[in-house]
Amino acid sequence: MKHFDLLETKRKHVRKYSDKIPEKQLIENALWKAWKTTPGKNNAMAYEVLVWGPDKQIHKEAIHSLCVKNHRHAEERAVKKGQATLTQKGEQNPFYEHVKENPYLITIHSRVAKPNPFYQLKVKDGHFFDQGYEENINHIIDSVAVEVGIFAANLTNYLLDSGLDMSYNSCFKRDVKLWHKLGLHQVKQRPILMMTIGYAEKYRRDVLKDWGKDKMDYKPEVDEIVKWI
Repeated sequence: MKHFDLLETKRKHVRKYSDKIPEKQLIENALWKAWKTTPGKNNAMAYEVLVWGPDKQIHKEAIHSLCVKNHRHAEERAVKKGQATLTQKGEQNPFYEHVKENPYLITIHSRVAKPNPFYQLKVKDGHFFDQGYEENINHIIDSVAVEVGIFAANLTNYLLDSGLDMSYNSCFKRDVKLWHKLGLHQVKQRPILMMTIGYAEKYRRDVLKDWGKDKMDYKPEVDEIVKWI
């Protein structure tokens, strides 16, 4: 399919995945292509992609709990500031269910990178390789997050082209210590983005349609977003 048609017709947020598990090779191929085609500052790729497969259900449930806690705390802060009146204490937001009920969950985190041979020469000449120091990671996290976004967009294209469905999530606790408390010691650095992968049984848009509210949920017009100077 052409690039625009692929994204326009197939990129939909998944509310629920089917029980069908994709072939691992499809995921591996898409990840390889995303790695191959994603640019990065100094060719360092100062992020790490963790893949939680079908046998990592306990881990997915722990990660899901970090999403629910983050949502509750965000709502509680909003109520205190007078920005909201509703909290979901004691409830689980159903739109996070895809984080724990999926064949594959991907979490992307910052990492301390190593310079390639070319940049090793530059470092010897006195140049600064900022992705190579742990104390610098938080200072450059915005730059790293941009690269993660490009990687995720590329990965999305390759997954869709393979007939798979996927969704994003950026609502979760970022403190690595909280991940470690839940036994998620595979995580070394700050989490930036999550993606879930599988075959959709139901999309978010389907749920809104069931509620009779799908026509109310739309983007701002392009002129509100794109400004020609």
